Amino acid sequence: MGYFEEVSGGLTVVNQEHIPNKLKNKISMLLNGFKINIFIQSDLGPDGHIGQQWLVTTSEKLLVISTDLEKLIVHHNVLIKDIAAINAEREFGNGCLVANINGEHVMFIRYTNALVREFSYVARCLQAEIKGEDIPDISEEDLSRRCSQCGFPLDCGSDVCSNCVNTRKTIRRLLWYIKPFSIDIAMTSLLLIVSQVMALAPPYLSKILIDNVFEKAETMGGHATGAQEHHLIVMLGIIVLALLLTNVISTVLGIIKTRIAAKIGSKVVHNIRMDLYTRLHRLTVGFFDKRQTGSVISRVSQDTSALQQFLATDIQQMISNLMSLLLVLVIVFQQDWKLAVWTVVPVPFTAIAATLIFRRFQWMFGRVGHRWSKLHAVMSDSLQGLRVVKAFAQEDRAVKRFERRSESLCAASMEAEQTWGTLWPLLWFMMSAGQFIVWYVGGIGVINAGITTGTLIMFIGYMGMLYGPVQILTRMWDGIGSCLAAAERVFEIMDAQLEESQPENKTRLSDVKGYIKFNHVTFGYDKNLPVLHDIDVEIESGEMIGIVGPSGAGKSTMINLLCRFYIAQEGAIEIDGLDIRNIRLEDLRKQIGIVPQESYLLTGTIADNIAYAKPDAHPEEIIQAAKAANAHDFIVGLPDGYETQVGERGQSLSGGERQRIAIARAILHDPKILILDEATSAVDTATEKQIQQALMRLVKNRTTFAIAHRLSTLRNADRLLVLEKGKLIECGTHEELLAKNGAYSKLVNMQNELTRLVAVGG
Repeated sequence: MGYFEEVSGGLTVVNQEHIPNKLKNKISMLLNGFKINIFIQSDLGPDGHIGQQWLVTTSEKLLVISTDLEKLIVHHNVLIKDIAAINAEREFGNGCLVANINGEHVMFIRYTNALVREFSYVARCLQAEIKGEDIPDISEEDLSRRCSQCGFPLDCGSDVCSNCVNTRKTIRRLLWYIKPFSIDIAMTSLLLIVSQVMALAPPYLSKILIDNVFEKAETMGGHATGAQEHHLIVMLGIIVLALLLTNVISTVLGIIKTRIAAKIGSKVVHNIRMDLYTRLHRLTVGFFDKRQTGSVISRVSQDTSALQQFLATDIQQMISNLMSLLLVLVIVFQQDWKLAVWTVVPVPFTAIAATLIFRRFQWMFGRVGHRWSKLHAVMSDSLQGLRVVKAFAQEDRAVKRFERRSESLCAASMEAEQTWGTLWPLLWFMMSAGQFIVWYVGGIGVINAGITTGTLIMFIGYMGMLYGPVQILTRMWDGIGSCLAAAERVFEIMDAQLEESQPENKTRLSDVKGYIKFNHVTFGYDKNLPVLHDIDVEIESGEMIGIVGPSGAGKSTMINLLCRFYIAQEGAIEIDGLDIRNIRLEDLRKQIGIVPQESYLLTGTIADNIAYAKPDAHPEEIIQAAKAANAHDFIVGLPDGYETQVGERGQSLSGGERQRIAIARAILHDPKILILDEATSAVDTATEKQIQQALMRLVKNRTTFAIAHRLSTLRNADRLLVLEKGKLIECGTHEELLAKNGAYSKLVNMQNELTRLVAVGG
């Protein structure tokens, strides 16, 4: 509904495309000429229903207004200086701005989820103004992303709109995965038909039992001959046996078809999940930069689980209930069409009621789930930051924060359960009310000898088989929509741009000398905002290059481009005279080894982590690499030695130990090009000395790039590249750059001064 516009001399304005001039004039009169800083329109009225309200701020006031015909209504008019804090609170289906005014929490304005991001940004702007801080810059995350076709808000990190899913295309792609299981599907369909026929037999057999056995026996009044009594007993036995057999067959076939369907669903989703996970590893780094890790993981877990639930269970239930509904209708209309009409009269009303009630339940329990997630977030935040909470004596505050979330969850849960307890019995009453019509109308038919008692009992039996499927099918359509949306989100990732397409057409790289050239390279993560500007430098084979500069100068970006995590917009990077864009990506990265600032160890043993780049390495090679990295001594001192489990992210080891394992991993990898990204940061002096010794062994006969904030660690570099604001401003040895008395010299002097200040401070 809104868009942001920068206005000089004021805060960020949230403008609207169609603001009535009359409203503008009335607001101007109300503000007595004060300049408007923020103007945003809500899509909910004061009563919480669809409508319009406006939040307006000046440098002194905050107002919330609405209109009633020609009259301007002011709901809130407060001074900015009286507001202690303001936050955008998110509820299920909507959100609201809540302010703390003199210790009292006041809800200013409510809006739907379509405007959550815009109002969250407004809250941050107001909070910054209250604290006297700079107004935060706006980003894409502050703007709601909406479907270009229907305007419905899109989930973060996805362009899939659940309202506009291409159903036909999505189903075709799902069928492609199902196609290998055609025989199993045919067998399941056959079993389903036979099973449903057997399940529908009991009411019909009951009719025969009542009309042809019980009523005849009652008519004879105990005066049946021996032959007649024997005949009735035989018929009774046959019908009871038929009832037993139909139940047994239906149960056995149901078990078999359920097992086959579970196999189909599980294997199909396994194939989809594997294709999806494989695809994730082939996507560009830029794909993950624009998405939260949690949202990507949910595609692999939640969305594929939704597919499995649909393929293994829901689709079988849908087909089964649809078939049951059709067969029941055929049977009852064939037996007595007049009574059948009375039987189906309540069906439309039951279907409508079930739809409305289940949507209400879905909304309410969705709100409960949302509040559960908020409670978990608060609990996780407090427990993970327990040391901080205790350090600042904020235990009571943490408990009160949890209490507010728990009370909110309690209220939502209680409302949902009470509503369920009220509406569900009413729905069942409505569904069972039809039988009273059938009993009455059918009873009259029995009295008038229009139908038999067995026929009436059969109709009553089939009624349960009629309303149950109607209720289930009503709920199933929402499930189908959710499943197709989940499938579309999965396929969205599968269709994303690959990091490398057609690798067979790329140049193979085997024997690398290590000559590297940045040929007038310009690059920006946003094409309109370059991070590197015209970088032009040549690195000889075996040369050690130090890259220095302030934060944000572009040091890591150079490395990212060399590893081809990103592609330069202008210029080219060459290795041994070959443009890296034309080199097969797998071959390129096999020639590059990285020792990062924070070494990431995978769950497993120390030996597994050292041999990660060379899984077939012999134990002797692993030990030799560990010795070269000064890691062998501490490893053998551990209870399980090289078989020690490192824990999640290597948390069972110290930072220095993790770093030395990372160096051992790089040594065993034996790359021709080595990247050291702050490899000795955040470790003590003794550990740094051991790491430096290991690095000196590692850099021999390799082209090395070393990034370090501690400039003293780069004294041994053959050359230093000094970056500033994305430009290469100096290049030379440590001594040459000091002699120039330029940017590098200033960095060294600043660091020396800081070291002296730390020493004086103790």
